Amino acid sequence: MGKMLHIVRATLTATKKGHCGLFTTQDLAMLTDSVPNQSFSKLLHKATKAGVLEKVCKNIFINPLSPPEGRGVLHKIASILHWNKFIYISLESQLSYLGVISQVMPNQLTLMTTGRSGSIKTKYGIIEFTHTSRSLDKINKEVYFDHEIGAFRATKDKAIMDLKRVGRNLDMIQEAENAE
Repeated sequence: MGKMLHIVRATLTATKKGHCGLFTTQDLAMLTDSVPNQSFSKLLHKATKAGVLEKVCKNIFINPLSPPEGRGVLHKIASILHWNKFIYISLESQLSYLGVISQVMPNQLTLMTTGRSGSIKTKYGIIEFTHTSRSLDKINKEVYFDHEIGAFRATKDKAIMDLKRVGRNLDMIQEAENAE
């Protein structure tokens, strides 16, 4: 069996068995009994060019025959990118979700992270990480777990506090309050 066909079968099988459908380079190497080296990277590049895989962002791929479904795809990508950091949905994304503001791009996710700040463009939208130096002890009292998407979310007060702390535009909150 060709290596590309092996990738297709392995990713389809993994997705059928409950994998979220977002595969890192290391996932793909493990599924195909390969070593994630330069040769394997070339194979992934060829597989992407041939349409066997689609690149979501750096080191994350999907099988186009079985793309990830449901809510929370951007958060799943964010969780993979910051797998060893604490992240939670906050700022404009959370305030929009809570109905506090109405203006937010639907394909953008704003998160707070104990890791590095930065924006990542993906096939599904933009993920914006904003660093927080707050301790987990302080954060955990102000976030809750959303079982529907498998993500932590800021409370309304915490999202507003984060918005103020990072110096973002507060006018949209005031406009929403004035409209009530």
